[in-house]
Amino acid sequence: MSTGVSSEMPVPVPEPKVGVQHDEHDIVPEKNVDTTKGDLSAQWLSQYDGPRERITTEQSEQVRKRIDRYLLPIVFYIYFSQQLDKQSLSFASVFGIQTDANLTGAEYSWLNSIVYFAQLVFQPLSVYALVKFPVNWWICFCFLGWGVSCCILAAFKNFAGLAVFRFILGAFEASIAPSMLVVVSMWWTRREQPLRNNIWYSANGLSTILGSLLTYGLGHGAANTKLYPYQLIFIVCGAIAIVLCIPTLILLPGHPTKARWLNDEQKYVSLERIRMNNTGTQSQDFKWSQVIECLLDPKSWGWVIMIFCISLVSGGITSFGPLILQGFGLNQFQTILYNMIPGAIGIVSNIISALAVQHSKRKFPVILVASAFPLAGAAAMYALPRGDQYKSQLLAVYFLLTVYQCISPLYFSWAFANTAGHTKKTTTTGMLYMGLTVGNIVGPQLYKTAEKPYYHTGLTANLIVLCIMAGVVVLQTLYLTILNKRNERRRKASGKTGIHIDFSLESSANWEKLRQQQAEYEAKSGNNEGEQYNSQAFMDLTDLQNEDFIYSL
Repeated sequence: MSTGVSSEMPVPVPEPKVGVQHDEHDIVPEKNVDTTKGDLSAQWLSQYDGPRERITTEQSEQVRKRIDRYLLPIVFYIYFSQQLDKQSLSFASVFGIQTDANLTGAEYSWLNSIVYFAQLVFQPLSVYALVKFPVNWWICFCFLGWGVSCCILAAFKNFAGLAVFRFILGAFEASIAPSMLVVVSMWWTRREQPLRNNIWYSANGLSTILGSLLTYGLGHGAANTKLYPYQLIFIVCGAIAIVLCIPTLILLPGHPTKARWLNDEQKYVSLERIRMNNTGTQSQDFKWSQVIECLLDPKSWGWVIMIFCISLVSGGITSFGPLILQGFGLNQFQTILYNMIPGAIGIVSNIISALAVQHSKRKFPVILVASAFPLAGAAAMYALPRGDQYKSQLLAVYFLLTVYQCISPLYFSWAFANTAGHTKKTTTTGMLYMGLTVGNIVGPQLYKTAEKPYYHTGLTANLIVLCIMAGVVVLQTLYLTILNKRNERRRKASGKTGIHIDFSLESSANWEKLRQQQAEYEAKSGNNEGEQYNSQAFMDLTDLQNEDFIYSL
């Protein structure tokens, strides 16, 4: 467990300790720190001349509520708009884009997949940009780009034109979800992050609901225009993104120290809250050593495998969900209306799973329980025959399958909570989204038009990857436990108290009691670390370099 010494008196950033003896089996990357190119928070704190006192529960809650009020709606509607534009093709499929745009064979599947090819290609650029540029400016640039691209899609009535601008759309969208993770990690504690990540990710569900209603209206209204329904859908979805880009540019700060709606004392409190995470906020120094460490870190690849598995499930269901529903015997407008239910399931399951994580302070058991629902749904949908007499059962198991929507944001929270060093965090995010994009590319290809309405190949693949995913979750948990034991040995070897209470996973209401408990641990070990607690939090160290880092299970 790690202390929240944001709760203790801060001191100037010390030089890393050298000459510490470690267990011969420990692999500890060298600490190579240039504080002039470190975390932006450390630079701001070095110039802050206000009071530097231990922050209270009341201060933390006041600032947290202010951050929630100003920032959470912004990240929510950004992701909502992205998902609306991305799902616009799925909505258009119900109203005959295949016929109106002269699509043949597997061209519709490729229009779904090509977005993810673009995200795969442009993910390295996203990693670099999220280090070198203010995150708010980069988000606004991409926001405007995908809105314009979606509008331009309406100009084409053939596969080639649609494919080109779906690729461009995907290129602009490549950075958005990674940017959301960076924003959440620099503003909220590790206890608070899962709920916030799941809230903005639940915009996916809201986009399904509102997008379905919007499509229902546009599908009827297109008869009164010279446009095909799919053209009207693309124009409206893209226009929404362009309009929402304006308040984003005005209201979204690039860093806690840049927020116009926080005074200096509140900025100080916000940084001291994040000190507890031991993950830092942002550094604009791109460190290749952290890229290499990330690529060699086994847990990085564990996240990639897990996100690939759930994205394979997601990619197929997102692209073919409306067509699967039509296979149950629903007409066009019934399909659109029933497609809103998975959106509601996504919102509810995201909130419930995040609250479960916040209460238990553990992510792996919540992920395993959540995985059981799509596993059961896919198995039942594979086994059930089709026909009107089975419609209610088929709908029930299909909705059970869509609980998968709450799993991806839990992986994102889990990965970001266990990664420190800004370049390493952005590289980890890039790797995660490369796994996500590959899963979303492969997923739709497993749903064969010739197999409708059964889609046995796609459902079989879902069953296999969900089982693999559960196994990797267990292995990852064991590995994180080993790393925690290693860091405990390192702390003892450097003269610190081995047991640290992780304030970042605790409610601020419990801080005072936990401070007393931590003091007892220190007294028993003969140490009195006090203000040295979490002193390396803003040195842009990686999780493997910082012995104070505690891995969240």
